[in-house]
Amino acid sequence: MLHKSSFQVIDIKTIEDTKEWSLHPFLAPEPPVGLLASIQRIGILQPPILLQLSPDKYQLLCGHFRLLSQQIINPSDTQITCLILEEDIPLKQILYTLAEDQLITGNLSSIEKAYFFKYCLNYMELDEISESFLPIIGDKAQVHTIKKLSRLLTLEPELQVSVHDGKISEKTAQEFLSLTSSDRLMLHDIFLDLELGGGKQNRLLTLSKDLAYRVGKTIKELLSSSKYREILLHPEMNKPQKIANLFTVLQKNLFPQSSSAEEGFLKTVHKMDLPAACSITHSQSFERDDVSVTLTFPSLSIVKNHIQAIKKIVA
Repeated sequence: MLHKSSFQVIDIKTIEDTKEWSLHPFLAPEPPVGLLASIQRIGILQPPILLQLSPDKYQLLCGHFRLLSQQIINPSDTQITCLILEEDIPLKQILYTLAEDQLITGNLSSIEKAYFFKYCLNYMELDEISESFLPIIGDKAQVHTIKKLSRLLTLEPELQVSVHDGKISEKTAQEFLSLTSSDRLMLHDIFLDLELGGGKQNRLLTLSKDLAYRVGKTIKELLSSSKYREILLHPEMNKPQKIANLFTVLQKNLFPQSSSAEEGFLKTVHKMDLPAACSITHSQSFERDDVSVTLTFPSLSIVKNHIQAIKKIVA
């Protein structure tokens, strides 16, 4: 059953902003610059939503930054237009309101979903949450999805912000959960400093995790050593160069025999002084002794002219 709601002009002093229902407790207290600019230009398009507690008392459900922005832009205003939900509204309807209010501005981030499910779990069982809300927010109605997302709330606030902003993928965030706080914060700082995308984030995480385990150190201890700090803090290298050098050193230390074989192979090929149209590659991880030679010809007709010579070589 859809309960009644109405738009009313409310005295700001009667609004309690407890953040009990906030999907963004991890964000900085200041309103986003873009939101401030928008409200300054055209006002609030999506009014805050309040739950009526008594005739002259309301609890803020949605719109913390909208309310705060209005107070910053027009500090002399004592009233604001809000959408008021009646006092006896069922809790499930409040949860629907939270989800729909956020969905107006786009899909929920993984962290927003995690906080939403946190509030749901205070009042509902997993199966009911799954059936009622997962389809609305764009996920399959599977209980494990709720459990998986809820684990993200154990991440540090700065990591939650990065997941929310899309600077760290949900997959990487889930892998972070197996690390200590100091290790994941170390990697997080490097991710942001070097502006690593999802693939490179996963590669750095995997290489540093495996190497740290092999040498009996934490990831923070490993990446804080001089050989890596010199790369990360190098004054002349740009970010792509730092990334390439960091991966090279990690790879070399994790697989010293393979790296040594690779270096020897490249030196030998270089001495051959091959033409640009010719390249030589080895088997994966040097598992076999055979190599592949690739020749590039301008056209099929030219290949025909040389096919007998090629056949003699590979015969």
